[in-house]
Amino acid sequence: FLFCGFRDTHTPGMQVIDKSAGHLTNFEVASLLQRQVRERRAAERKMPLPGARRSVSGSCRSLQDVEVITEQATGYLDKAACAAQSREGIARFIEALQRFQLTRAEELMLINSRPRSLVELHLIVEECEERMQEEEMQELLSLCAVLDSPVGEAAAS
Repeated sequence: FLFCGFRDTHTPGMQVIDKSAGHLTNFEVASLLQRQVRERRAAERKMPLPGARRSVSGSCRSLQDVEVITEQATGYLDKAACAAQSREGIARFIEALQRFQLTRAEELMLINSRPRSLVELHLIVEECEERMQEEEMQELLSLCAVLDSPVGEAAAS
């Protein structure tokens, strides 16, 4: 993963790099959920009678609840800003943000919400007027605008 302290090792588990890091971008959550859905479907296909209704015991009921929640979260994230983002684009965006001296929380909110106006930017960046000039704020808004644009991703670098 890009933003938090986890590295995706393409195994059922993840390797913890930094225990104190715990914030994920919406893109990372969507990627994780999509991978889990693929893994569950693959496991289901290996079971006898794929797609057959399973008994509803306590653990199976929990799994069904997890599937419903995952489906709802994935449905939301598929329509959110992260659907148009890429791992490389986010990495370039984070690199371009370094000169603004933002906190990790501010970077995360910029990635997830992509502000389009100065008002939105002021809601995300604490003490925005004291920390940045008007030109820097406009430049930051421009960077946010190209975050989800496949053509504009190169502009963030």
